[in-house]
Parts: sequence; C-alpha cells; structure tokens
Amino acid sequence: MIVHPSQPIVKIVDIRKTYVMGHGSSGGLFSRRKGPDQRVIVHALKGVSVDFYPGEYVAIMGASGSGKSTMLNLLGCLDRPSSGSYFLGGRDVARLSDDELSDVRSRYIGFIFQSYNLVQQYTVTENIQIPLTYQGRGDISAEQQERTAKLAGMVGLGDRLDHRPNQLSGGQQQRVAIARSLINDPYIILADEATGNLDTTTSHEIMMMLGRLNDAGKTIIMVTHEDDIAEHSKRIIRMRDGQIISDGPSQRMLVAQSEGNLATVG
Repeated sequence: MIVHPSQPIVKIVDIRKTYVMGHGSSGGLFSRRKGPDQRVIVHALKGVSVDFYPGEYVAIMGASGSGKSTMLNLLGCLDRPSSGSYFLGGRDVARLSDDELSDVRSRYIGFIFQSYNLVQQYTVTENIQIPLTYQGRGDISAEQQERTAKLAGMVGLGDRLDHRPNQLSGGQQQRVAIARSLINDPYIILADEATGNLDTTTSHEIMMMLGRLNDAGKTIIMVTHEDDIAEHSKRIIRMRDGQIISDGPSQRMLVAQSEGNLATVG
C-alpha cells in the first residue's frame, strides 16, 4: 500500500451494513419453527461516504445504535460492509478474504480498546509485540526488540517491561495498549472509548499522549460518547441512525483558527 499525503489515507464510499437478526419461518414438514417470520433487519449504516487524511485526529460520536461502533469495526477490518467500498492506502479492502483482512489489521492498523485487551499471561514486552506475532515471521528481531523497548519508554513503562497486566494500574495497561498500537508503525490508530474505564486524571493523561502522537503525524480515529474527550480531536463526526449528520472542526480547532485569523489581522 502507498500513502500520499495529499490523498485520503481512508476513503469510504457509500458503505452500507445490514444485519439480519433472528430467524425466518420454515414451513417444512418436520420443522420446529412455524408461523410468522421472526427475522429483524437492522440497517446499521445507510450509505456512508467519508474521507480521512494522513495526520488527522477525528472523533466519531453518536448515541447507542447510531452506527459509530459499526463504522469503527469496518475501519478496523473486523467486519465487512454489505455494500460499498473501503479504500485503505489506495487499496479496496472491503472484499478481502479473512486471511487478507488479518494481514491488513496486523500491518496497517493499530487498535486501542476500552478494556485494554491485554493477554494476562504476557509481560508488557510480549503484549506490545502481539501484532508482530500475528504476522507469523518467526522470532522477534533485535530491531523489533529495540523498538518495543523504545515504545515502552515513550509511554512511561520502560521500567515495567517484565510486569504482567495484573501488576499494572488501568492507566498503565492502556499505555501498554498504546505502545502495542504503534509497534508496526500503522497507517491509522483506532481508539474505541479509550478512556471509558479510567478516572478523570488518567483519562486526561491518555488523551495528552494521543495528542502528542497526532502532533508527531499519526492519524487517529476514535469513538467516544464524551464531549470533553471528543474536544481533544481536531474534527468531529456525529452519527445518527446509521448516517453522518455533521462533520466539521472541533471547538478547539475553531478557537485556534479564530485566534490565528486575529493574529493575522493584528
């Protein structure tokens, strides 16, 4: 995959996602299910089109059932759309096989989850290196070991390399997850309610860390239902009933733009 700074790193075109819940009626002689059709069709996404550019910091917001989590699952290649196209680095990944999607996830996408998703039996070092093991290249190279230690140090865990998750606080576990999301130098980092299990102070620390990563050029797309967390981003997309209802700069970006204009006038 090739990334051009002036081109979208992610391009979603008329994405639709439909789920069929329950079961249909069966009129067979020996069927145990008879009567009316029990299926419910859920249109989670209804023709969504959106672009994300390299270096953006985007928050996706919406109430439960708005489609934001479905959107994140599709962006993370954890699910496929019912129709439409998803271009990642110029490649349409919407119709890839399971093995191909797994390869894309391990190489080009970093994940940060609300519940951290660390392997309890693994050390900090081993958890950070999980995406490398998914690639099936055998032993971890000396260069990868060095990068692991560097990332652990960057998130403040350089002296915790041999610790396991039960020896870490929630904030420290999320720092491990952030380091893990960076180990393969991914195209995009997807954060799903990354501060949902953290107290206010720790949440602020994690958001500051994500902000520094974005300042360094990382593309971050996060799902959150908290306005104060979303305001750390530069762009906010709001969803309702499977559609995007608004897409524009966050308040802090509007303020920064206004102050910039005033400075220019002055």
